[in-house]
Amino acid sequence: MVIPKRYPSLLTLIILIATDLSHAETINNIHVVNGSSLSSTKDEFIPMEKITVEIINDIGGTVTLHYHCKSKDDDLGDRSLQPGGSWSFSFKPQIFGRSLFFCSFALPNGMYYFDIYRYHRESSGDDWCQQCMWKIRQTGPCRFNRRTKKFDICFPWNKNKSLY
Repeated sequence: MVIPKRYPSLLTLIILIATDLSHAETINNIHVVNGSSLSSTKDEFIPMEKITVEIINDIGGTVTLHYHCKSKDDDLGDRSLQPGGSWSFSFKPQIFGRSLFFCSFALPNGMYYFDIYRYHRESSGDDWCQQCMWKIRQTGPCRFNRRTKKFDICFPWNKNKSLY
C-alpha cells in the first residue's frame, strides 16, 4: 500500500488508536442470579463500543470449571468458577474486525477449546452481541439470544486446540 507523504501522521494516529483499544479489562466474579446480569436493550451493534464477555459455569452438579482465556495481546490468566458462578471481561474491539479471544476449558472428561469472542461472528447478522453471555456446558458453549431471552445459540467445541 502506497501512502502519500502528507498522511503519515494520520496513519500513525490510526495505528496508536487501534493498538490502545485492543487491551482488555477484567471484571472479577460477577454473580448472576436467575439468568442474565447483562441483558442488552440495544437494537443495533455499535462497531467501536466496548464489548463485555461473560462466562457462566453451567456444567452441572458440583463441578468447578477451570479455564484460561486470552487474545493475541492479552492473557487473562488461569481462573475457576464454582457451579452457577460467572466471570466477565471487557475490551474495545480492534479496528478492521480482528478481535479474537479464545479459552481452554478443563471439563471432567477432558480439555476443550473455544473462541469465546470472534468479531465477525459476534458483530453480524441477527445474533450479534455487545454484551456476550456464554453458558459453558459439557456439550459446548451456548450464548444468550437477545430475541428469545434464552441461551440457545450453541456451538460445538473447536475441533483443534487454538492456533494462537
